[in-house]
Amino acid sequence: MPALSSPSAPPARPRRRGTHGPVARGPVWRRGLAAWLAVILLAATAAYLLADRHGRRQTEAVARDRLVSLSQTFRTTIDHFAGLPALTAAAGPVTALLTAPGNRNRQDAANAFLERTARAIGAQALFVMDPSGMALASSNWAEPTTYVGHDYSFRPYFLDALNSGRGRFFGVGVTTGLPGYFLSEQVPGPAPDRPLGVLVLKVDFSLLESAWAGGDTTVLLSDGDGVVFLTSDPALRYRALDPLAPQAAASLAAEQRYANNRLGPPLDLARDVPPGARVSAPVDGTPWTLTVIAPWQNRGPLPAAAAALTALAGLVLALLTVVQRQRRARQQAERDTLAALEQRVQDRTAALTAATARLEAEIEDRRRVDAELHRARDGLVQSAKLAAMGRAFSGLAHEVNQPLAALRTYLSSTRLLIDRGDSAAALANISTMDGAVARLSALTADLKHLSRRSDDRRQATDLVAVATRVAGLLTFRLADDGVALALHAPAPVWAAADAARMEQVVLNLLMNAIDAVQGTPDRTVTLSVTEQAGQARITVADPGPGLPAAAADHLFEPFFTTKPVGLGLGLAICYGIVSDHGGTLSHERADRPGGGAETRFTVTLPALPPASLTSASLASASPPVPAAEDTP
Repeated sequence: MPALSSPSAPPARPRRRGTHGPVARGPVWRRGLAAWLAVILLAATAAYLLADRHGRRQTEAVARDRLVSLSQTFRTTIDHFAGLPALTAAAGPVTALLTAPGNRNRQDAANAFLERTARAIGAQALFVMDPSGMALASSNWAEPTTYVGHDYSFRPYFLDALNSGRGRFFGVGVTTGLPGYFLSEQVPGPAPDRPLGVLVLKVDFSLLESAWAGGDTTVLLSDGDGVVFLTSDPALRYRALDPLAPQAAASLAAEQRYANNRLGPPLDLARDVPPGARVSAPVDGTPWTLTVIAPWQNRGPLPAAAAALTALAGLVLALLTVVQRQRRARQQAERDTLAALEQRVQDRTAALTAATARLEAEIEDRRRVDAELHRARDGLVQSAKLAAMGRAFSGLAHEVNQPLAALRTYLSSTRLLIDRGDSAAALANISTMDGAVARLSALTADLKHLSRRSDDRRQATDLVAVATRVAGLLTFRLADDGVALALHAPAPVWAAADAARMEQVVLNLLMNAIDAVQGTPDRTVTLSVTEQAGQARITVADPGPGLPAAAADHLFEPFFTTKPVGLGLGLAICYGIVSDHGGTLSHERADRPGGGAETRFTVTLPALPPASLTSASLASASPPVPAAEDTP
């Protein structure tokens, strides 16, 4: 027997001739792709490194140029004041004061001379000290922070000038609190070993420091111990480039180089200063070091961009090569698969034709099953309705038998009265019998209306009339069971509904409530019909014991019941009817206003607004009462 194949399975792809088929090409392509990627990666890396190197060199050149410029400016500033202390020390008012320190006139003359000189040369201060380090005259003699009367014998610039003739020192003034560069010069005396005193010129570098802050580079000027005292960034001032040795720290404290300014933590240039090219050089004639840090130029995005462009160029070239190869391969594949595709289309067409036939057969079967299901459901609903009516109307025979017995008695009496010729009494009996017949006719009409099979036609229906009709038919069952029914329906409530189906819902709910109050002291069942916020509500409440908590979740499931006898279809059918009407059926256990609790089943339907009601719809709300001959 030949093997069968599925029509939906794709046909085998024809193999190409030769030994270099698709299986052999795979590793070659992978090796070629890996080689291309390696070349592109190397080219991108080289481009990145070259661009980064160029940026480094350019930034380092900028930093060196900036360092040379700043060094020349700083050196020029220092040289500008270098010879002025010696000239001022040889001036007459200075030497005259030092030869007669206690002379008040000479002190005033010296103060005036120093004030004029400092203003003329642009110095921050000029002051004269005697050999003991006591300031005798000063250019700021009239200011609260005057140097006059203060002892500066601990300052290095005094000691250097007194011992070697000249001193240079940068520090913060202990009197004024202002930083400055001190240039000191010895005032020679009558003997080489007996100088008259020391003259000091203080230079202010604040303007120079302010100029540094205006650029984009970071400038640091550090002393011989590595402490930064001038900088373009105030946050870096008075911080050491490296941790200070204990001896250097003690020396700084003894000479009060930076007065009351405490040294900050050591600098971490990699963290505290923006990254860039760093160059340093000593300042001629001083123990200081000038450092310039220029931010990187043409780095960061530029090398990355160069690498990206290189990689992009390589990828474009590789893509063009791959596209060309794939184009040739695709043309060959199209030729190879064209015949197979045609065969596959034919196979798929045959499979789809067969599947369409099967689908049509399944659709026809589904229609037939749906029709049977609808018929079975309608029959089940009608059976449930008749079963509920049978339970509800157990006392109906007694109510019917009474009028029938009365009719039989009145017929006999009327026959006798006619025989006697008493026509007036006979007519009275006939009127009484007519009333009994009318009562039986109304009763059978209600029974016929309730028991009829629903045609599922929805129209404007007065739910109050539905509830009243069902309540009237249950009069006998209520009387037999000793149950009182409280009906609250103050005004008509209209909804688009099938009256017969809604009667079945009310009937089932009332029957369940009657069963629930059996054996309870309070046997009052409440039936209310109201309208609230555009919603029509039918509520059936009873003071019975209620349902177990476990049963509440399965209340509306088919074939679920808590009664010892029953199929459990009543509430399930009611739930389906209300849902088909676009409403809801809910259950709750609530407290009663006078004490105790009650079980409530509430049917909620969309109410019809008064404007939508017409005379035709009102006429069709309640069916006509059938004639006597229509009674079953």
